Amino acid sequence: MEEILLLGTGGHAHSVADSIEQGGKYHIAGFLDLEEKKGLRYKEYEVIGTDDDLEELYKKGIRNAFVTLGYMGKGTVRDALYDKIKKSGYHLPNIIDPSAAVAPDVKMGEGIFVGKQAVVNAGARIGDMCIINSAAVVEHDCVVGRFSHIAVGSVLCGGVYVGERTLIGAGTVVIQEVAVGENVLIGAGTVVTGNVPGGVIKYGRVERKRDGE
Repeated sequence: MEEILLLGTGGHAHSVADSIEQGGKYHIAGFLDLEEKKGLRYKEYEVIGTDDDLEELYKKGIRNAFVTLGYMGKGTVRDALYDKIKKSGYHLPNIIDPSAAVAPDVKMGEGIFVGKQAVVNAGARIGDMCIINSAAVVEHDCVVGRFSHIAVGSVLCGGVYVGERTLIGAGTVVIQEVAVGENVLIGAGTVVTGNVPGGVIKYGRVERKRDGE
């Protein structure tokens, strides 16, 4: 069984660790986090260092790493960790919970997490480092840009486009053929029926503009 390092020890890390255990392909060698968290444990897995130790651990034979830090309101933190992992030579596998349903023709980047009971349907494209969280639905022909997070129980109907580093909040519904820009935060429970430009925060109901508005 191949070893894997997990970067981050928060709640999202617990979900990823469980999916790794259920999948049976990787053994968790330990967590990397802040210096002051060294020695802390989740289950039998210990915080063995920080991200500054990546190169040394690679020299010791560990070849897989995965970012288990959640979105935290912005995608750039995960972005920086991804770059550091890549520069150190690691492989970033996709962690897909055994209970998730991912269509055979889905195109996926690397470092992606697909959680419990999530659905990624035919023709979808998921960019590097995305989180498709528990019970989220990404319907047919959707595109989800790199570093974005489709949160728990949210639904992207067919043909939705989501730009990079965007959070689609828990329980949100985005109707078919809608485009959501980059660096957007859509609040939990929002219904999105119209396009959303980049760099904004939206919540409640986002409606399609009428002609002339």
